[in-house]
Amino acid sequence: MIQKTRGGTLISQVNQVSGRIWNRILRDHGMEDLEGARGRVVFALWGNDKVPIKTLCEKTSLDKSTLTGIIHRLVRDGYVEKLSDETDRRNTLIKLTGKEKRFADKMEEVSAPMNEIFYKGFTDDEIILFEEFLARILVNCKSEEQ
Repeated sequence: MIQKTRGGTLISQVNQVSGRIWNRILRDHGMEDLEGARGRVVFALWGNDKVPIKTLCEKTSLDKSTLTGIIHRLVRDGYVEKLSDETDRRNTLIKLTGKEKRFADKMEEVSAPMNEIFYKGFTDDEIILFEEFLARILVNCKSEEQ
């Protein structure tokens, strides 16, 4: 194995820089309500109905306490509602209210520039390989976390 690696540091730096760029793109398109983790939660719910909090934790990679605070603010702002699971009252389900639909037509408009930035200079084969490597790193990290 290579003695000194920079992968973890590079991933952290990409996360920080790309997050700032993504938030700027959202603001430029009047979508500041979806900045940061709020957007991750809304995007994870998009196209899904009544998602358990545990599933949202997995989809967003947010811990439960962080997710709970974000959900509270999304409820307050009218983007989601909390429901009781009719089959298991101990579970809380999260559902979009429809307020997010005003952003639906802009999603391609904001996603395209971010993808162009990410993959500038990459071939299609390199993109596929890169994403396979990232997926493996994510699996490794998640298995260690459990």
